[in-house]
Amino acid sequence: MRWLLFSDTHGSIKEAAILIERFASQVDGVLHMGDYERDCDFLDKQYRYTYDLSFAGVPGNCDLGSRSPRSRLFHVEGRCVMMCHGDRYHVNDGLEYLDLAAREAGADVVLFGHTHMPLQVEKDGILFVNPGSLTEPRGWTKRSFGILEIEKGKAAASLLDYDPFDL
Repeated sequence: MRWLLFSDTHGSIKEAAILIERFASQVDGVLHMGDYERDCDFLDKQYRYTYDLSFAGVPGNCDLGSRSPRSRLFHVEGRCVMMCHGDRYHVNDGLEYLDLAAREAGADVVLFGHTHMPLQVEKDGILFVNPGSLTEPRGWTKRSFGILEIEKGKAAASLLDYDPFDL
């Protein structure tokens, strides 16, 4: 299975829509790691049936009043995937708390956002992936997104710069 990975769209979904239309035939779904949860809901309503895609998201620190769970776990081909925004695990200061939560949950893959900076690192058998932000990158990073693939029990991710002229 393959998913497009988004985070921190903050109400601007034009870029996400372009990517969904571009990659719809190559992915099974879209995962959104928060800020703004309603962006994922809108994209779900817009594209779920058009392209037969699944959508899942979690709220972030900007999703005040959300009643959705702040994290999700799901299993695919023997891999346990944890999704969260990352703010509650202080990811701006490193992965220590997120790593502890992942181990406690038994996660093999952790998808998160919040920093607006792409990151992919494997730490003691756990793959941590932050797709960055399509609309508001921070630091020296570019607008970015990710692709996660889990096949035959193996997980791999790719982080890609968003360049509408190069799609």
